Amino acid sequence: MPFLEGILYGLATMLLVGPVFFTLLKASLDHGARGGITVAVGIIASDILIALICLTSLVHLVQQGIDGPWMALVAAGILVVLGISYLLKPSLDMSGVVRPSGRSALALLGSGFLVNFVNPFVFVIWIGFALHAEQAHGEGLGTNLFLAGVLMGIFSTDVLKAVFAPRLRRVMTPKGLRKLYVAIGVIMLLFSVRLFIHAAQHWPGT
Repeated sequence: MPFLEGILYGLATMLLVGPVFFTLLKASLDHGARGGITVAVGIIASDILIALICLTSLVHLVQQGIDGPWMALVAAGILVVLGISYLLKPSLDMSGVVRPSGRSALALLGSGFLVNFVNPFVFVIWIGFALHAEQAHGEGLGTNLFLAGVLMGIFSTDVLKAVFAPRLRRVMTPKGLRKLYVAIGVIMLLFSVRLFIHAAQHWPGT
């Protein structure tokens, strides 16, 4: 059944560790499961939009964007800002998490959406899902069910990460948690370097 197959593909994406994972982890540690789930909603909203794009003729424009440098540059810029903010995070309050509300919740939602949507590699993965679905299940209902299953699998794994990640905070010392945040910041900067290289390789005339 296309839907169940799609769920399995979506669940398999939890093996992919990238900027989205660390954004979700950081939000869960800072704001608890609610914060992580808020980021997960932003992530799945961008995935839904990407899936819809892959089902339309707009996918050709996206492929041009992937082949060009601008999407990678925007993504790299966002990761640089996030990475530096994690590195420069002030002293940690271990008394408890800060529940997101109002603007903070909107910021978490937006961070999940943007980090996922502007990453050209996410589009590559979704284009692959769409091509597989059309080849295996034909255009129409079969493809739609497969992609819906993928979305369900991705959202389920993100919610599970958001629920279990705050438990790390309970067993870590302030020093250990600070080191984890620094590590996340460094990893974000390394991902940005990868995207800058991707942009340079696809710069017009190179």
